[in-house]
Amino acid sequence: MIALQVACLKALVYWPLALEESKRIIKEGLSNTIEVLWASSTAEAMSLVGSVEIYIGSAQNWVLERGERLRFLQVVHAGVDNLDLELARRRGVMIASAKKVNSFYVAETALALMLSLAKKITYFDRLAKNNIFPQYSWEFSTDTLRDKTIIILGYGGIGRELARLLKPFGVRVIGVKRNPPGGRDPYADLVIGINDLDKYVGEADFLVVSAPLTRETRGLIDLKVISKMKRGSYIINVGRGHVIDERSLHMALREGMLRGAGLDVWWLYPHRGGDGVYSSTGIHMMDNVIATPHRGGFVKEAEIDIARFVVENVKRYLRGEEPEGLVDLKSGY
Repeated sequence: MIALQVACLKALVYWPLALEESKRIIKEGLSNTIEVLWASSTAEAMSLVGSVEIYIGSAQNWVLERGERLRFLQVVHAGVDNLDLELARRRGVMIASAKKVNSFYVAETALALMLSLAKKITYFDRLAKNNIFPQYSWEFSTDTLRDKTIIILGYGGIGRELARLLKPFGVRVIGVKRNPPGGRDPYADLVIGINDLDKYVGEADFLVVSAPLTRETRGLIDLKVISKMKRGSYIINVGRGHVIDERSLHMALREGMLRGAGLDVWWLYPHRGGDGVYSSTGIHMMDNVIATPHRGGFVKEAEIDIARFVVENVKRYLRGEEPEGLVDLKSGY
């Protein structure tokens, strides 16, 4: 890449949930380099985006459609599955996400869901709130992570962070990656390709999904895959809802094929239409499911980290260097 003439470049920031500290970091980091415009509403952002070369904010297709001069789109979160990446490719727009920044926080959520399921935290909490103190029988026993096999589908930033966090628990970790690297991994006992998932999924006590949503991963975890898992195993999803086939998961939970699921990502969201939220099958209402409303990376410390990352990444772009978190417009992540 070639360093850009930055004197006349403009950037638009539309980040409604940005903390004051995040705004300060971006203003101090970029205002002396390029002209930075701030939008306080979608309507204002839509009116301004046609005049800027750089956009900082959430992934919205109107940014690509209206950004006539747009060359660099810096997304302030991890997912870009709702963007028209083919349009970006045709328009020559470079897209970078913050997927590497919030990896720890999302991995932390995955671990919390795993432990909550294994220790039946929400189940026992409901009993306590109904003044029920269960007897000491094996019906009310809990599970442990020790000596369990954890398969992590999506062994990128989040997956590797989770594997690192799991090290002290004495588990066996199998990472699943689109293009597994050769050599030894410091956190996983084995890293395999997606095509080998069927071969190993029967060994999983926990299947953790942290994969992005692409053409390749949509509906990847279906009844065929789930039926190969151990009876009484668990599924965790902190990646994208549609990586798992909803009806297959619902059936597996209802029929006892799986002991439980911990879900932070969903098939239905209120801002994306649909007849309801979370799921069409009512998975989120099931007693053996821990449901959280997509809060894995929604942490104040994460947002401040993202603001710092955005500043440095825009500067990389302006220097003609390759930005971090660059999205492969063909593969979709």
